[in-house]
Amino acid sequence: MTDLAQAPTIQLAAPTAPALAQAGGDIDDVLQRLRWHLSEVAVREVVVGGSSRDGGGGIRFHYVLSGSVDLGIGDETISMRAGDFAMLTRPDGVEVAGVEDGSLLTGTFAVDSPDGTERVLPPVLFVCRLDAREPVIVSLLESMRSEFVDRRPGSHTVLDRSADVVASAALRIWFERGCDEPRRWFAAALDPHLARAIDAIHEAPGEHWTVESLARLARASRSQFAEQFRTALDETPARYLTRVRMERAEGMLRDGWAVAQIAFELGYDSDAGFSRAFRRHAGVSPSSWQRSARHAHGAAGRPVVHATA
Repeated sequence: MTDLAQAPTIQLAAPTAPALAQAGGDIDDVLQRLRWHLSEVAVREVVVGGSSRDGGGGIRFHYVLSGSVDLGIGDETISMRAGDFAMLTRPDGVEVAGVEDGSLLTGTFAVDSPDGTERVLPPVLFVCRLDAREPVIVSLLESMRSEFVDRRPGSHTVLDRSADVVASAALRIWFERGCDEPRRWFAAALDPHLARAIDAIHEAPGEHWTVESLARLARASRSQFAEQFRTALDETPARYLTRVRMERAEGMLRDGWAVAQIAFELGYDSDAGFSRAFRRHAGVSPSSWQRSARHAHGAAGRPVVHATA
């Protein structure tokens, strides 16, 4: 059997979605499991013909204040106009291109939950005309920027509470649209067999996981598990394992771990193998990333403000 972390990445056509499972429980059950936190927020100017790429960890959000932009996500493009909102759970490589001059409120959320529900968030949550659907939420979203910049006493708590409300409301609206994608995600989020394999990866990312060993945990055949996994999470088990390891590595680098220690803990055969995987993920070496993180967060671990006045 091949260790997933060492296996080459093979791009496969997305499988046909199976009949939707009935998602037990209601949306409140899922929303209560998720706790959102704000890492950074900024206002970016949008210029026709200009573009930039998202990167780094966390969950990126974009709210169009004025003008319009295109989000390039792989082979797909999402056109966003003033009032539209998007959350990207896998922002690396997403291109933001200006279509009309304007401005964009953008930032990064972190999310966690006691049972790992955040691990199966869909790649993109797009809400058309958030300003019309939830004007109070938009006001709260815009106030987060000034709160982040001013850093008044208690701002950390206020920002976390605000992030929780904004992200939960956006997720609820996305679910209420009634199309198949959110229904399928909630079914996957509540699938105990798939969750068992996902939890195992997160609890022990340094194990030499294979599709076969994960399929046994999910009580499925190898082929059935691989298809269910890709349908629910929009990526292969191998790619998911690597992403979890890289996100864990980022946290360990922030905490001052040595590269050799991280490589060993995360199941890599050598420092060089880990460093290559990390560079593919972050675009820089682990040591460079660690130096940048120390500079950005400072001794107190507070996020840097990247915002216009």
